[in-house]
Amino acid sequence: MQDAQPHVPHPPERLNFTYVPRKGLLKLTIVNLLLSIITFSIYRFWAKTNVRKHIWSCVHINGEPLEYTGTGKELFMGALIVFAFLFLPIIIMAAAISLAYGPDSPLLILIQFFVIIVIYVFWGFAVYKARKYQLSRTHWRGIRGTLVGSAMTYSLLYFGSLLAKSMSFGWATPVMNTVLQEQMTNDMRFGDAAFKFKGRAGPLYPTYALCWLLSLGAIIGIFVLGAGAAAGSQAIQDIFSGTGNPTDAETYAGLIAFGLIAFFLLTLLIIPMLWSVYIAKELRTFANYTRFDGVPFSLDASAGSVIWLAVVNILILIFTLGIGWPYINQRTVRFVVDRISLDGLVDIDRIQQSQVPLDKRGEGLADAFDVGGL
Repeated sequence: MQDAQPHVPHPPERLNFTYVPRKGLLKLTIVNLLLSIITFSIYRFWAKTNVRKHIWSCVHINGEPLEYTGTGKELFMGALIVFAFLFLPIIIMAAAISLAYGPDSPLLILIQFFVIIVIYVFWGFAVYKARKYQLSRTHWRGIRGTLVGSAMTYSLLYFGSLLAKSMSFGWATPVMNTVLQEQMTNDMRFGDAAFKFKGRAGPLYPTYALCWLLSLGAIIGIFVLGAGAAAGSQAIQDIFSGTGNPTDAETYAGLIAFGLIAFFLLTLLIIPMLWSVYIAKELRTFANYTRFDGVPFSLDASAGSVIWLAVVNILILIFTLGIGWPYINQRTVRFVVDRISLDGLVDIDRIQQSQVPLDKRGEGLADAFDVGGL
């Protein structure tokens, strides 16, 4: 009888990220759409899972694909629990008040205000739980990820960031985004290996200030164009009512058309393109601030590449009426995978499986708030 071969440890290795496309996403999108229609949208939990399995399997690290082990049932049960314990009592209470005191009761306004506060306070909670669920269902070489921190702590921090951003007219955004990213990243684990994030928001501010000022100019332009279109519309109404000059109708119609086209271009393309410049800067900076097992990340994301990603994603969303959302997810994941790198060697053999218990429920609140994306 031969002796068992001893385990030969592998030397530390450089992790290479590649996106390997697979066929079948179009078929998957069509099937998911049809089944979601037939089941009155209940199938969307399984649809979301199927899309994730497809996209995850296209992400390879050193030639080995990621595996997504989440299930539609977990997502469905999580959403069901949230509906039963959070939204159903609110619906019953609102219906009872409406029947007892009428639909114009001030108590209904209080309930609506309460719902809005709940959404804002627990939005960060939903984001954190969704990230934790996705990481815990993401496997590579049999090792899974997780988050080890408190969802409530992150939720309160997220709510505070919303207040700070709104009260500062957005100028607190770089600071608060850095704080939130630090909190989330420092809670992340792959097996028992930790991610670390450390850095300042200062380098983000020159780019942020430029985008903020240009966006302010674009918003002023939107109001000017809107006012021009409204004036043209009123002039045409005067012509039809007999109080205006009929010879000016063509001019006013052109003014309206120009105003509307410019309005939609500014709103849907120009402003998102402007902020893509800042997003690219933030992505690169946050990648440089991040370490895995002591090894730094880098991300080669130019402003032009982010603008192209954003513009094409917006066009896909518009021209497919939202049906092409899986392709937006695919393009976004591929964008990151094709540009990210770890600038050093990682001792993979040293990493052990995470001992954090698996949550058997899905994203729940994240799905209710529609923040359980990629």
